[in-house]
Amino acid sequence: MIKAWRLAWLPFVLAAGPAHAHSPIPGIKGFYTGLLHPFSTPSQVLLTIGLGLLAGGFATETERYRLVVFPISGIVGLVVAPDIAELDAAMFAAAFAACALAALVPGRLHVLAVVLVAAGGFLIGVASIPDDGPVRDRLFTMSGSIVGASIGLLYLAGISLAIRERYTWPWVGIAFRVLSAWLGAISLLMFSLGLAAGET
Repeated sequence: MIKAWRLAWLPFVLAAGPAHAHSPIPGIKGFYTGLLHPFSTPSQVLLTIGLGLLAGGFATETERYRLVVFPISGIVGLVVAPDIAELDAAMFAAAFAACALAALVPGRLHVLAVVLVAAGGFLIGVASIPDDGPVRDRLFTMSGSIVGASIGLLYLAGISLAIRERYTWPWVGIAFRVLSAWLGAISLLMFSLGLAAGET
């Protein structure tokens, strides 16, 4: 009897169509595409992680400067939209600079850190300009990119800062510096490979 009851639902399961939890909003697909775009290429991923490690090395009360300047500079990059020939190389170079600063002098050179975060946000903004299309769709995609990049930086810096404040053992700071150095080395290697490929 129980088996027959289970089989009775089979026609309904097979006849079910696609479900919609919410009404589709025009352009919302582009927003989600933009949301993931800052994590779609190695240059943007390394730059975002490097900036997160750099920002997470400072005290909590100074975090607001870096976390505010990042989305603002990203929006400027979207609006200005300069034609940067070697954009990936520029992002790898910025990632190397951020990681080097995080590894060598964590929590110091506040002004330079703010400048690097602003430069990184600007480059990610430039990299997030979508292809030609309807203006509304482009705006959805670009806004998603800025939101995604900003959330990524916020989480990376927040997690890094929380770990440093919760676990005050000396080796924790050393581990972050080693991680920053490794990511800086990878960024420098990718930068060099990009330049070498451009010369051939």
